[in-house]
Amino acid sequence: MDVSLFAAIIGGIIVLGVVGDFLFSKTKIPTPIILMFAGIILGPATNILQSDILSGIAPYFGTFALILILFEGGLDLEFDLVIRQFSSALLLGFLSFILASAGITAFCLIGLQMDLSEALLYGFIFGGTSPAIILPLLSRLSIPKKLKTLLTLEAVISEVLTVISVILYINILEEPGHYQGVSIFNHILAILGISILLAGLSGLIWSRFMGYFSKQNLAYMLTLGFILLLYTLTDFLGGEGAITILAFGILLGNGKILAFKTQSALAKMNNTINIDDFELDEVVKKINAELTFLVRTFFFVFIGLLFDFNFFTEEVLQMTAAIIAIFFISRFTSANLVRPLSPSIRSAHISSTLGIIPRGLATAVMAFIVLESGVTTSSELLPVVFSVILASNLLMAAFVYYYESRHKESAVEEDSRSIQ
Repeated sequence: MDVSLFAAIIGGIIVLGVVGDFLFSKTKIPTPIILMFAGIILGPATNILQSDILSGIAPYFGTFALILILFEGGLDLEFDLVIRQFSSALLLGFLSFILASAGITAFCLIGLQMDLSEALLYGFIFGGTSPAIILPLLSRLSIPKKLKTLLTLEAVISEVLTVISVILYINILEEPGHYQGVSIFNHILAILGISILLAGLSGLIWSRFMGYFSKQNLAYMLTLGFILLLYTLTDFLGGEGAITILAFGILLGNGKILAFKTQSALAKMNNTINIDDFELDEVVKKINAELTFLVRTFFFVFIGLLFDFNFFTEEVLQMTAAIIAIFFISRFTSANLVRPLSPSIRSAHISSTLGIIPRGLATAVMAFIVLESGVTTSSELLPVVFSVILASNLLMAAFVYYYESRHKESAVEEDSRSIQ
């Protein structure tokens, strides 16, 4: 490819991302849809960029994008809201994942006559939503802060359940005698414990460190390097990096508030701290927002590049339609089950909650891992995965447009009442 053409494509994608962000505030069409269609035009539609070359780097680029998006999402969350919404988010995440996985498994067993192991793999792969797509959208959606926090945490929990369930089930299929019920439960607890412990220790240390150095040159680059190393360390020790990075971002973004809350307790032990030493500089936050925007923009275009029009056979489209219908049924059911326990999910907000169904690159990566492991040889898995990703994002766009055109003012009023 000509260097000038390559530079033009890169520049055009960046400009399209900025324009898409502006259009979302005016038309309520989510930016991911615009960018994914740009990727489809550049890739499978015109073959300007070859998707077969890019598919090899999909897991790496997807992971890097997810790390930055989760970190930014954590920085924007208020610690008090996270604590208040965590139990509801945990319940909503588990319910939506279990209901979606069970529904898809049942459909594959009964409707498609798959064997149980293959049906379960389909259920686990499609069970969780994509925080890489949901979090940037929530930051611009006109819903109350409480609901944003709830849906942010739920999206991360849902994806974590997808990754854990797929990896564990592959291991069970490969070594059926090694895993029993108690050992699986202990394994999950160990994953959560390692992730939260690392996030807590890193957040406490780094928030104090950044209080001294966040105003220095290259402070953000140092933080970025630390985040990548923290993700790698979590994975090496057997934890889940998504949980660690989100929690680390929450602690770093709320460092000054947490220091203020513990100041009186430390004073009783004749130990004082300067709460200003725990405040993250706004310049660091702005640099992170700019870099996250850049990576996020190319991430959505990248997803579009991976599509193939040959995927859309009649059988694949029928499977996709059935799976999407299960998403909505499981979403509606789980939201209504959690609503009595969580005041943030009001009946007026069910439409926004119902539309948070998109699957993303994590679903595709899990599908690649399943196929590479050899536990299934289903020729329809990848076509269905990419069809579901496109369809779920398109339908999310429709629901977002519906919600934004009707409920923007009510969200602002609700946030004002909660502040008062």
